[in-house]
Amino acid sequence: MSDAVQSSTARPSARIVIVNWKQAALTIRACRSLASQLADGDRLLVVDNASGDGSAEQIREAGFEVLEASENGGFAAGVNLGAQGLAEDALVLLNNDAEARPRYLDALLAPLAEPAQSPGNEPLGATTALLVLSGRWRHALEGEPAETGLDGQRWARVTAQAEARGDGQVLVNSTGNVVDRYGNGYDRDWLTPLNELDAAPEVFGICGGACAIAASAWRQLGGLREDLFMYYEDTDFSYRLHEAGYGVRFVSEAEALHEHAASSGSDSELFLRVNARNRILVSADHASCPVLAQAIARTSVRALKELLTQRRRGPVTRGLIEALRRVARRRAS
Repeated sequence: MSDAVQSSTARPSARIVIVNWKQAALTIRACRSLASQLADGDRLLVVDNASGDGSAEQIREAGFEVLEASENGGFAAGVNLGAQGLAEDALVLLNNDAEARPRYLDALLAPLAEPAQSPGNEPLGATTALLVLSGRWRHALEGEPAETGLDGQRWARVTAQAEARGDGQVLVNSTGNVVDRYGNGYDRDWLTPLNELDAAPEVFGICGGACAIAASAWRQLGGLREDLFMYYEDTDFSYRLHEAGYGVRFVSEAEALHEHAASSGSDSELFLRVNARNRILVSADHASCPVLAQAIARTSVRALKELLTQRRRGPVTRGLIEALRRVARRRAS
């Protein structure tokens, strides 16, 4: 693009892929946050996942390159399509509901330059950014809709007027991906106040919403797993990075703002079903038997609660059944 500039620091070239589905305004905002950061050799590409609502045309009219998928195969399929023929040194992913801060690309990509080592001294396969929640947040009142942090604290977003006054706190969305003993893949430091953050550079995995992957690692691993459709692709890819001998580094200087779940909603039926299913599928492929057993057991308890309260198969129950059927078919083949 005409406003691309040469980076002031040596760093690998990048193909930046942003996946869009019926959210043209968000996607254009994400692209604009990156446009001035592009260096010679970089390419910014939007993959439109068959939105069918004029999104592709709107994004093109805003001046950005768009590749249209023939169908909506999910986030992973969109990324894989955008990464086809990757000739750049690295692949950068940014959620369409995120905005990159200045110097985001330089900071995220610089560690991937040769010779690069992860904090654990493995070859560095990927970097993951500091993803910060948009807006400012306060402790939620009892009974008020809220987001719950890893420490159990509940947070509600302040009003626009309070935000303009600087009230509330800035909260962290992610410093990378981690997995617990129940197979849950989740964002490290979720809802930690930014002014209290003390995150080590060594982390299990990437957050797929804001990360960079070395082209050599991407090609070796063959891209993201498409059968998951959405959610847990980054957890699966992180497992495979480690299995292939690569490490991951958290880069605090690479910062992006994120409107959490602006595209799908973390309480939607789609999220609940796919999240339950994919937790088990990824655990079955990569985790130990005890972790898989815990993942199945905890999801079964949630499904039972759902059945008792709703008197029907809800999204968690459907996700559990899908996962168990697929695991059984795989083990039988």
